[in-house]
Amino acid sequence: MLSVRLVAIFATFASVRTNILEKVNQADLEAVRIRLMEEKAKRLLLQNDIEVMMLQFEELKRKCDQRDRQANNRNVTLETQSIGFTATLSPFQTHVSEQTVIFDRVRVNKGNCYSNSTGRFVAPFRGLYSFSVTVLSYQTVHLIIMKENEEIGRAFSGNSVTGSGSVTVVTEMNKDQVVFVKEYPGKTEQMHGGDWSTFTGLLQGRYD
Repeated sequence: MLSVRLVAIFATFASVRTNILEKVNQADLEAVRIRLMEEKAKRLLLQNDIEVMMLQFEELKRKCDQRDRQANNRNVTLETQSIGFTATLSPFQTHVSEQTVIFDRVRVNKGNCYSNSTGRFVAPFRGLYSFSVTVLSYQTVHLIIMKENEEIGRAFSGNSVTGSGSVTVVTEMNKDQVVFVKEYPGKTEQMHGGDWSTFTGLLQGRYD
């Protein structure tokens, strides 16, 4: 009789134990499932954050590229506006037929395109340029503005002990073309220095 009760007690205990284990296992599984759902939600949030950051990065890159283009455009504009020179003649000089007049004292030389050792301006860009020559002469002076081998302007001063004359021309130039001033063919004439005679050039507009 005792053994039967013991068997019943053990059976009941085993059943209770099984139920407890099942409940514990179900609770553990539910906790794991909840944890997995939380992790999945975190991954989705993280993925969304990454996508938002990528969009922000692309927008920032676009703005930076736009600023770079604007800066380059400003640099081109500043560069274009900064090509010009003015040089004067410091000594009293005598020039013979077709001799290049070298305006030796540089006042302004933005872009460093004028040489006071050769008297020549070399175009840095294809564009529209203006050039001016003012001369103070002893009696008469005949000058020619040359673009390579082409005459593009003339300046005359004279008919008195000292006279002054000037000319301004506008011309189109290709890159690396040269402009300079020379004495008129067949003439030998004298020019006053002391910065009274000047040669000026300016880039008015760049074509490319």
